[in-house]
Amino acid sequence: MLGQQLASRGYIGCILLGVTPEGVEIAAHAAKAMGAQFDVLVAAFIKLGSNLAPIGAVAESAPSEMDPDFQPGGELMDKLASAIDESRARISQDLILYRTQRPVKKLAGRIAVIVDGQVAYPWRVLAAAKLAEQLGAKQVVIATPVASQAAAERIAARGYEFACPSVVMDAAGHPLPYGDVSGDTPERLRSIMIAHQAA
Repeated sequence: MLGQQLASRGYIGCILLGVTPEGVEIAAHAAKAMGAQFDVLVAAFIKLGSNLAPIGAVAESAPSEMDPDFQPGGELMDKLASAIDESRARISQDLILYRTQRPVKKLAGRIAVIVDGQVAYPWRVLAAAKLAEQLGAKQVVIATPVASQAAAERIAARGYEFACPSVVMDAAGHPLPYGDVSGDTPERLRSIMIAHQAA
């Protein structure tokens, strides 16, 4: 459905970039539906605690993308610095798992479509969009099957084209958009396998 929506908007000859882990399989299916190329971008949320909402994200070598509403006081600065370091360390590991450290396919002069599985918080796709621009994409589009209204508004405010068949009002997004998936599940392993096929 997402691939069809992108194709109907005229994004032909683009490259779809699945954001790890949830966006990989979605991007692969959407790319197949469109007859488009696909690759993987590695990104991670920045959190100050495992149960807390993300306050930002990083994608590979791009600068971190932070929630502009998050204004840390002095006592949080050290905690924030170590949370960013943690996210970067996770990205280094995931680059080996997902892309065996090969560079992403050439984006220069192309339309890059950033795809994630669900966008309840926009920071990860915005960080990936920043990376795609850094890699020379002429236009960046953000696409997902499911997004929260708040995330959709943030993405629109940044001026990115946004393709999403299902925007939900709940700030946390859909509780289980693809069934029950979490952590190091078979779905994560499958997304790593699919990422290797992208090479």
